[in-house]
Amino acid sequence: MNPCSPGYALGVRRRIAILFVVALSLIGIALWARFRDQAALPGGWRPPKLAVGRARQAPISPGDPEVALEWGVITCTIDAALGDDPGRLVARSTEDQTAVSTAEGRALTLNVTPGEWTVNWHSGGDSRNSELRRLGMVEVDAGEVQRCTLPKAGWTLSGNVVDLHGEPQSGAWVEGCRTETRTDEHGLFTLVLQRGDCLVRAWSADGALQRPGEPVYFSPFDPPASPTFRLDTAQIGGVGLALVGATEGLRVSYVLPGGPGEIAGIEAGDVIVEADGESTAGWSVSHGVENITGTPGTQVRLRVQRGDVESEYALVRARIEEPAAVESEEITP
Repeated sequence: MNPCSPGYALGVRRRIAILFVVALSLIGIALWARFRDQAALPGGWRPPKLAVGRARQAPISPGDPEVALEWGVITCTIDAALGDDPGRLVARSTEDQTAVSTAEGRALTLNVTPGEWTVNWHSGGDSRNSELRRLGMVEVDAGEVQRCTLPKAGWTLSGNVVDLHGEPQSGAWVEGCRTETRTDEHGLFTLVLQRGDCLVRAWSADGALQRPGEPVYFSPFDPPASPTFRLDTAQIGGVGLALVGATEGLRVSYVLPGGPGEIAGIEAGDVIVEADGESTAGWSVSHGVENITGTPGTQVRLRVQRGDVESEYALVRARIEEPAAVESEEITP
């Protein structure tokens, strides 16, 4: 064909166009492969899809022993008792980083940077029916897998309660994870947990008063445990006031007739703003109970606000024989 003819020129242009399309395709494939490799961990390793057991750390093998991994893995198995719809893992670090599992299902995996992460399970469904359930906090190291299994509905924690001398305590109250129970005649208890992680504590009782012991944190990332709670079983003296939390301190919701608080003139609606010279702003009711109760016959000084007027009372703690008629979330010190 004559190189100067129109047909020859058209053929050249077609071949150039085909070569251009092929080149673009090859570039696109190369970019896709590079993005895929960057999404995977070094060495092309990808985390397992199924977590078995609880609180087990396993090293990640990158294939190349000289490759230093910069990622850790959180992988959890979600129990089917939590609902029929699949869900996702949602984690947030202390540095406000967020990670969300890319797949929905019962076995979920996150690749995260080293550090402390709070892990939640977010159920499927629309926003009205979805559920966010906290699994717990976990420390993630580079090159390690943190596994967990969200406890089933009915997952139990069994342990015992003793006094400071090691003697079993029957009838002690144990509470946490949105449920409570009491120990049997041997000081043993079984607590049915209703959430992934929480604080569990035991309480000693004397008359109408209770004294909290040290709380223990449990998480699905921790090994299975059979805790022993130790309680101070000495007599408890109180001032006959039921409290609820308030921004400025502890609000008095009930005054026990004949108790030290009523005799001193404290009324329902008053706010305790100081206890023995320490501000009660931000105190929980449990913390207030620990600080206001004590040995019968000892003194506690309370600064009480009523409207714009503050008054100070020196109350002598006494054993409270009869329980006060207060709401369940209130505790009578």
